[in-house]
Amino acid sequence: METQLDLYDLDPDESARPRPLDQLRSAVRQVNQVAQAAKYEQMAGLLPSLYAELHAAGHLWSGREQSEAWGLLAEAYRCAHTIGIATGYPDLSLIALSRMDWAAQNAADRAPGLRAAREYLRVTAYLRKHDYDTCWNLNAAGRAHLEGTDAKTPGSLVAAGQLNLGAAVLAARTGDASATSEYLDEASHYGRLTGDDLETFWFAFGPTNVAVHRVMTLIELGDYSHAVLLGEQMEFPAGWLPTRIGHHHFDMARAYERLNLPDDAMRHLQLARQAAPGQARRHPTVRSVVADLVRSARHPSDALTRYANWIGL
Repeated sequence: METQLDLYDLDPDESARPRPLDQLRSAVRQVNQVAQAAKYEQMAGLLPSLYAELHAAGHLWSGREQSEAWGLLAEAYRCAHTIGIATGYPDLSLIALSRMDWAAQNAADRAPGLRAAREYLRVTAYLRKHDYDTCWNLNAAGRAHLEGTDAKTPGSLVAAGQLNLGAAVLAARTGDASATSEYLDEASHYGRLTGDDLETFWFAFGPTNVAVHRVMTLIELGDYSHAVLLGEQMEFPAGWLPTRIGHHHFDMARAYERLNLPDDAMRHLQLARQAAPGQARRHPTVRSVVADLVRSARHPSDALTRYANWIGL
């Protein structure tokens, strides 16, 4: 995988024979489904040959098929970012997102949405570093890619809505409750237009994700009681992305831990594990909540001890 990411600017491998476009679409969809199930080792095994095929298609095909191949390659590059973020290799994430933008520029009418989506993903990477100035700059860059687009531009509504969710989290992180509410309301507007769209950029954008972010931002603002009240009412549509469900549950665990309700925190940690075990085992929020629960417990429960052992604490 690293080789394919590094040698992106060379001519394609002459031995690569890309499958027909419909088969490549299915392959990219499959690898993204694996990513959203947090099966990172399996995903890493699928990517190198897929990159080679899509790289060849982007160079060898022409017309609409060629631009679609570049768009699919941009989507596939995003998967390496997912691996990098999840497994603690931020340099891999940065390289993958750079390649995503490079491929997206050749994706014709899909370019604005893909490039805006890439900026949102960069925001999430810098959120982990608490570099909020950079996050705001990237959010603005994402919005700039969408200037001049409309509802007919592929992915534009989803990208715009997700950028507003990212801005809501940023505003909450910096304690601006009013701005948080405004960004969530704007995201709700886009969510009403898109409905729950699981597969465009694999953000699961739509009304459900807006509701999840309302809970998340309440937690960021320190309103834990309100957050758990809303969070316990969440209902996920059938087939909603496992990693999004898992994220909601470990956010809820964080809120309950802050409310000194360890049993409820543990319940949601277990639900996160059920939804996406590969994510729960690695995510820094899970590790932080479990560590806090262990430190504050006079006599840690068997369930907590087993969970801590499972994540390697």
